[in-house]
Amino acid sequence: MRIAGVEPRNLITPSGIGELAAVVRELYADAKPFAFVGGGTELELGNAPRALDTVVATTACNRVIDYAPEDQTITVEAGMTVAAVCAVLAEHHQFLAFDVPDPERTTIGGAIATNAYGGRRLRFGPIKDNIVGIAIVRPDGVIAHGGGKVVKNVAGFDIPKLMVGALGTLGAIVSATLRVHPRSESGAAVALRNLTAADVLHACAEIVNAALVPTSIVAFDDGGERYDCVVVFDGFRGGVDEQVRSMTGIAERLQFDASRPSPAELDLLKERERNARREAPWRVQFGAAPTTLAQFLTKNDMAGIGRIYYPAIGSAILTGNDMNAATIERWRRALDAGTVVVAAMPLDARGAVDAWGAPPPSWPIMRQLKTNFDPKGLCNPGRFVGGI
Repeated sequence: MRIAGVEPRNLITPSGIGELAAVVRELYADAKPFAFVGGGTELELGNAPRALDTVVATTACNRVIDYAPEDQTITVEAGMTVAAVCAVLAEHHQFLAFDVPDPERTTIGGAIATNAYGGRRLRFGPIKDNIVGIAIVRPDGVIAHGGGKVVKNVAGFDIPKLMVGALGTLGAIVSATLRVHPRSESGAAVALRNLTAADVLHACAEIVNAALVPTSIVAFDDGGERYDCVVVFDGFRGGVDEQVRSMTGIAERLQFDASRPSPAELDLLKERERNARREAPWRVQFGAAPTTLAQFLTKNDMAGIGRIYYPAIGSAILTGNDMNAATIERWRRALDAGTVVVAAMPLDARGAVDAWGAPPPSWPIMRQLKTNFDPKGLCNPGRFVGGI
């Protein structure tokens, strides 16, 4: 197992939260650098750790702690996979809106630590909006809690949101209380074919004007210059049918090639998206205002580069085999009003490419938080923004 290209000396899998805390406490006392891992789906994200003695796996911490279907919350240990949590919720016709490419492997803690997202973020919001409470093991081995067990509880310092996207640099997420949602009665999709980035954005504007409420809007290609765009609707059957009719009318008015994919065809489209997000040697995430991002995708040469484009939330993931440091820096200059994060890169590119780019204006606060949580600098050192 390599963490951003670095192989640790030891891998430890504690059998529970108490044992995990004891392991971390001992590593901290001995001044041994350590990191945490869940299902191992995002090991390439971030820069290489400056030092790494031990990786602590959370996968054995995989119990349901509490489930209150009537409150629409569930508390689970962080080593449970997204798929396992969804299987529990399905018995009560509920689901978890964590949208990850590999739910059978991605753990709850890993999804939170990497701020994972997908097309359903459009309707259900980012991960931080779906966390009610959290428990962590601090870098010194002390167990700490933030938030609560009910959705309305917002008192105190917002540790749950602080842990989202922190990449395990502030401690190990060991359990979380999550907001869950009722399963929809019906679902359907409309696929728009052979569009430009500007066409996709135009379709999104028309969706807003028509007051439609899609669950997701995802456009993607395989390295060409045109996009296939899939608009998904979920809800009560009558409402879904009406929205699909409206979406089809929008496509006809814009003279876009539109079709109603069957459930099997829709599964293939979703799998096409997932495969690109988890298999390409280079995976680069872009974030910007929707109009800015559409202009970037239109004006820059993308020949031979796969694109997964979430137009309504201003995000895209570019994938391929032949990127390099010069390509990344060129894109960063071209998208100076947005973010460009390298989620995966070949081992020989490590050191030539900073995964995060220049630190944001909030970096001094981030650095102070890191110092407060981890004064010895032993927890995943150097892997996050600005080398913290």
